[in-house]
Amino acid sequence: MPRPPSVDLDDRRSPVHAMHYEITLPADYDMQIIHRRVRERGPLLDEFPGLGLKAYGVRERGVDGSALNQYSPFYLWHDPAGMHSFLWDGGFRGIVDDFGRPPVQHWTVLAFEEGPAFGTTPRAAGKRTEILPREVLPGEVITSAVAGLTEHARRAGAHSAALVIDPRGWELVRYTLWAGDAPDEDPVRYRIGHVSMPGLAKLRRGRQW
Repeated sequence: MPRPPSVDLDDRRSPVHAMHYEITLPADYDMQIIHRRVRERGPLLDEFPGLGLKAYGVRERGVDGSALNQYSPFYLWHDPAGMHSFLWDGGFRGIVDDFGRPPVQHWTVLAFEEGPAFGTTPRAAGKRTEILPREVLPGEVITSAVAGLTEHARRAGAHSAALVIDPRGWELVRYTLWAGDAPDEDPVRYRIGHVSMPGLAKLRRGRQW
């Protein structure tokens, strides 16, 4: 049996955890309510312990190819204790009070990469989702996808990119933050009204194992 790759204990960081929820709103919903919410409440998480980054994503019907209105935050946590604190100790309560309790998607992060625009403030995000066919070996697909993420993150305008997976349904997701508009190749595109990045430097780079 091959030995696992050695790890430099001085450079080792905790694996990153991803979290996402989608609040779909009526077609005639006044999206200025959401934009105002992001402006006013977004900075409240700018120093939240355990949070690597939170991108406050918004989709509007008729914008960037979207057929619906949606508020859709995406999180990367460098410490799962912070994620637990957010969900159970009050941070998530504002969402539940205002919109009801949405399903919270949670993924294992496979890789996280910086892009050429890493020092800028992201203005958009793109998401691509793939369901792994039953016939494939997961390890082969994941190895190829991680290599593809490294190449993808080198594109001009890319701030950062994460590759995540839910092994329950074998859902593989690539989430990219962009300094400008998200490219059309991203099937789902968001406008980012605010980004909280209190622990960005603590997010483990590269492959997570």
